[in-house]
Amino acid sequence: MSTTKKINDGSVKLTRENITQGRLGEKIKSISGSDRVLTKDELITERRKIIPDTGIGEDIYIFAYGSLLWNPTVEYEEQFLAKTYGFHRSFCMKTNLGRGSFINPGLMLGLDKGGSCRGSAFKLKKSDAVKNVDILFRREMVTGAYRPKLLKTKLENGERVLSVAFTVDKKHKNYFGQKDIKIKARMIVKASGFLGSCKEYFDNTLDSLSELNITDTEMSAISKYFEKIK
Repeated sequence: MSTTKKINDGSVKLTRENITQGRLGEKIKSISGSDRVLTKDELITERRKIIPDTGIGEDIYIFAYGSLLWNPTVEYEEQFLAKTYGFHRSFCMKTNLGRGSFINPGLMLGLDKGGSCRGSAFKLKKSDAVKNVDILFRREMVTGAYRPKLLKTKLENGERVLSVAFTVDKKHKNYFGQKDIKIKARMIVKASGFLGSCKEYFDNTLDSLSELNITDTEMSAISKYFEKIK
């Protein structure tokens, strides 16, 4: 089952071209007080911690649970409904940049410890799989806020594979451990940045989950609370 692909509404479009040409990192560098942007060599070093230059000896999949569902920016062969175990989807990463500001920080999704998560797995082409993973690292790991992992993933056809997934780093200063749905909803409604509004990110992700017939408890609760915010 596939999902409708979209591009963000912000002043900087999250496209494959902009990512590979370093425009995302350049924009972050231009914002006073922003986090340090990892160099290309540093990003490759981070990728090599889970995937060597020669690959992993089998097909590589990307596990999508948030914006990758509707804007993957990688070239892939197939998209599968998939599930990972040991982590759950949560708005647990604060952002002062792409979809937030220092005055009104937003919240981004991450995979937090515990439970399981349903989403999509994108099967990469063997010929350029590592190249596409590097592009993904330049997008998701631009400031090193996540902990990339190879997670055991079950596809809708029952096949078990390894997929690249971005989990949260609870030691990172932007980790947001607050569980209060009301606080999260208010932050999401108010926040916007150069990639667009946090609410757009939320809505596009919720639409993609709906297309996959996936119900997310936290996102459903946040969505219902939006109606109470004036």
